[in-house]
Amino acid sequence: MADTTRRDFLGAATLLVPSRLLVDVSPGDRTDSAGKPRKIIRVEALLLQQPLTERFWMSISPIGGMKPVAHRLIVRLHTDTGITGYGEGSGGGADVFRQGIADLVVGEDPFMVGKIWEKIFGLTYDRALVMRGWSRESVISAMAAIDAALYDVMAKSVGLPLYKFLGGYRDSVPVYVTGGYYREGKGIKELLEEVRGYIEQGFNAIKLKVGGITGGYSIQDDYDRVKAVRDLVGPNVRLMLDANQGWDLATAIQASNKLYDLNITWLEEPLHWYDDVDALRRLKLNTRVPLASGEGEITRWGARRLMETGAIDFLQFDCHAHAGITEWRKLAGMASMLHLWLAPHHEPHVHGHLLASVPNGFILESFANPARDPFWFEIYSRKPKIEKSVLYLDETPGLGIEFNQQALDRYGSKLL
Repeated sequence: MADTTRRDFLGAATLLVPSRLLVDVSPGDRTDSAGKPRKIIRVEALLLQQPLTERFWMSISPIGGMKPVAHRLIVRLHTDTGITGYGEGSGGGADVFRQGIADLVVGEDPFMVGKIWEKIFGLTYDRALVMRGWSRESVISAMAAIDAALYDVMAKSVGLPLYKFLGGYRDSVPVYVTGGYYREGKGIKELLEEVRGYIEQGFNAIKLKVGGITGGYSIQDDYDRVKAVRDLVGPNVRLMLDANQGWDLATAIQASNKLYDLNITWLEEPLHWYDDVDALRRLKLNTRVPLASGEGEITRWGARRLMETGAIDFLQFDCHAHAGITEWRKLAGMASMLHLWLAPHHEPHVHGHLLASVPNGFILESFANPARDPFWFEIYSRKPKIEKSVLYLDETPGLGIEFNQQALDRYGSKLL
């Protein structure tokens, strides 16, 4: 036995297994849980749109455009047992719902989520994409909402909250609030009033905007804004900075080192779009501030290239906008192997379940200003509770959300 190789041993062991156990069992002979959905019978899709009352500027552009509008895609998957799954997207991909993407989902088993994901993703490298007149980006965006709805169905079917269905690690997750936008006609005084409001709401982690060079904000201006906030909140509140691709490499090196003494948790998307991955290596070698990026990546392949730079400390892949929970979970494992924290972009009620299911989840993004993020405050009749900078998950099966139908009727237009 000492001379037997592992391969020989495994081969011999296989011969001892009855051949009938090595053959795939026909579907008709498999046991099944009572009441488990077997088929998606109908898909509904809504596009929500709501004008914003002011422009919230990032480094280069305002949220929602120069005539700002908030967007949200809502998908409902109806199954043969009456269980309905809800999924959301950032608003992209609405066009493909009008043009038949739901036909790829109707009739499928919702538990075959991997098969459905590959079926839809396959369009992105298929002649059918062009023949249908769809864009690759629209398909990737639509996948996010469909995929989330599938997970909602599966978790509801077994009576578990999504984070436990995925394999729970904890039932609460730290949260930060995003604010500190450049706002027309408003300066440091108004910024401090805003931040004071976040502290009064119980937040102990805040993200601010920097990088507004083309809007007339110098490195010194950004430093003055951030220092004023640091002086207000003291040393025990986390401060994250988001440059939204506003700086070139030399400016990012200079700015990050000037800001270092303000105890910055991370600097996010510091470099211009045309060289925002490979140049991070040089930035990493020349700064002591941790770096974060990845919200703009739409697949694991793009995110892999970013992670393999060795430059980022936090991965921010957004499953709500791109490719869905299935893709996010693959990236979570990759990030773990590379010793990276996960700090996903946007939508805490979705990403909260995901961070609660992995050990390398760091913190969630959240919102506290109805003028900036109206849907967070209006469209839900049930959502996970955020209190004192922590999101708490309960035992509600699935994603744990219910929609306010009046708000959906007010802002929604039916796609399907």
